[in-house]
Amino acid sequence: MNPHPDRRVPLRRVIPSVLTTVALCSGLAAVHFALQPTPEWKNALGAIGLAAVFDVLDGRAARMLRATSRFGAVLDSLSDFLCFGVAPALVLYQWQLKDTDIGGLAALVTYVLCAALRLARFTSMPRTPVKHAPLTMFFVGLPSPAAAAIVLVPLMLMVSKTTGYAPPSWVVAAWTMCTGLLMISRIPMYSIKKIKIKRKLVPLLLVVLGLIVVMVIRDTWLALALVSLAYLLTLPLAVAHHGRTNRRIAAGDAAVGARA
Repeated sequence: MNPHPDRRVPLRRVIPSVLTTVALCSGLAAVHFALQPTPEWKNALGAIGLAAVFDVLDGRAARMLRATSRFGAVLDSLSDFLCFGVAPALVLYQWQLKDTDIGGLAALVTYVLCAALRLARFTSMPRTPVKHAPLTMFFVGLPSPAAAAIVLVPLMLMVSKTTGYAPPSWVVAAWTMCTGLLMISRIPMYSIKKIKIKRKLVPLLLVVLGLIVVMVIRDTWLALALVSLAYLLTLPLAVAHHGRTNRRIAAGDAAVGARA
């Protein structure tokens, strides 16, 4: 027996946690920019956007490097809660929700609690493979990174150099509460990375992406607001698609059972 076991950790196992830590720090930076005497709204939005980028990268890195761990999963969940739950709510509260008294506080509490409940549900779920592959293209409820983008749409419209429109405080409060409730709902939402499209539609998709890039260059915040709203507007399509998929699977299972 080795009396001095090697306690070193391969660097590849640390990289995903480093990326998660960067995302966490980005969320803290967003809070910092929002709490300044003269709030820096664009920097706050940019910090949350940066957190979303690193949130994608840490999961990809963990899978590519085969460095998934329980510690990493918990750290990622805590980072998501701060970056996509607490930070967006505090940014909106500093911007407009504090002017609506109890309504603004209720909206903030609702959104943050819903983010916490969603992440707790996701973290505690057993990691069992989905029985039917077509169902992997759907989330249950609105994922927290998408919720952060959608809930910040009113602020994006305000900082946009094209619109410059600030919705009334009560609208922002209602928008915040509804977005929070979507996170804990059982409504199916598309998982973009799992969607498959027909080969003939790929050129059209590339054209659309090119137009989005042009919009981002012209007016970044308006483009991001429109993309976030476009994802939200896929909700009815996702519900209908999910229902058809379930019916097709049920029919297939019944046919298999009949043959058995």
